[in-house]
Amino acid sequence: MSRYQRYWVGLDAGHLETAICLVNSDGFAFFEAKTETRAAPIRDILRRFGVEPVQSVTIEAGVGTQMVRDLRSYGLPVQVVDVRKSSKFLAIRRQKTDANDAKGLADLGRLAPATGAQVFVKPVEHQDIRIMINIRRTLLKHRAKTDALLQSIFRLHGGSIKLLNGRGSLAAEVANQQRLLRTNGVTIGIDLDPLVSMGETLRSHISDMDREMRMMAAAIPACARFQTIPGVGPITSLSFYSAVGDPYRFKHNRDVGPYLGLTPTLYQSGVTARRGRISRHGNKLTRTHLITAATVLLCSIQAESSLRSWGLQLATKIGFLKARVAVARKLAVLMITMWKTGEPFAPDYHRPRFLQSEEAGFDPVQISGT
Repeated sequence: MSRYQRYWVGLDAGHLETAICLVNSDGFAFFEAKTETRAAPIRDILRRFGVEPVQSVTIEAGVGTQMVRDLRSYGLPVQVVDVRKSSKFLAIRRQKTDANDAKGLADLGRLAPATGAQVFVKPVEHQDIRIMINIRRTLLKHRAKTDALLQSIFRLHGGSIKLLNGRGSLAAEVANQQRLLRTNGVTIGIDLDPLVSMGETLRSHISDMDREMRMMAAAIPACARFQTIPGVGPITSLSFYSAVGDPYRFKHNRDVGPYLGLTPTLYQSGVTARRGRISRHGNKLTRTHLITAATVLLCSIQAESSLRSWGLQLATKIGFLKARVAVARKLAVLMITMWKTGEPFAPDYHRPRFLQSEEAGFDPVQISGT
């Protein structure tokens, strides 16, 4: 092909190898190969055909995140597409192979550049925060499983233990309950030390992570402002901060609600139009954190605010479970606006801008659970 002819690139990235396909304006695949999942070999391949004529480099969201950053640093027009959208386009092909997927992604970039917003590739700082949050979630799950196993063992022997989170509290409680059982003539005939040791280690790591995340949230100006909202703590603020990455990529502040899956789905065909449950798109963990913060605001916070009053009034109309989802969505809109403006939370100041459901473009009554 001519060195100056326009062409489109598709990358089907795997953990070790990436299939690459180059197609021209007629859709003809004039080059196909496999290479390492690194940016440098791909750049070298494109240099053979000229980097300037590259119209787009299309890749699915997933394992190639660092490769995307490196390719963009080389000045290549990389677009990351949502797997749910690209899979429908790739399903047209009869055979699913890495080569066919790479060809399909190249065609996707050539034929359908406006299939929707590209997937946002988070800065490394935000990615590291997400990793920390996910590690903490994994530790919490393992702690819960360990605690549940210990509880079941004691219940089988007629005892009960209180699960406390302080360092050394689990070991002290288990030892105390074993003494009580022995005074009643009951002995647990298995060694519980491995479970207790595991529970204590998990508690220690979680405590250290919580302290580190509190310090981190206090050091980031946006997260510090988020925590002025009643019910929003360090975990929720860091979760939202890392999930959004760049607040200015949302043209309208209310767009953050659909991005996090906090708005109802709409099915419309002919005369049929119905709203369903919330879409649950976007980051599940951040959505859970926002709903938890909304629950705390409605149930545990005593300080009055327009947001809390609105949520409580809504709960009397549509029920608490639906109302907390609506409040979570309001929290997301409020937080991204505070992020852009640099303003702290004021209990009444934000009422005109944030607490009118008409402004959001949907009826909160249509929200159907979480």
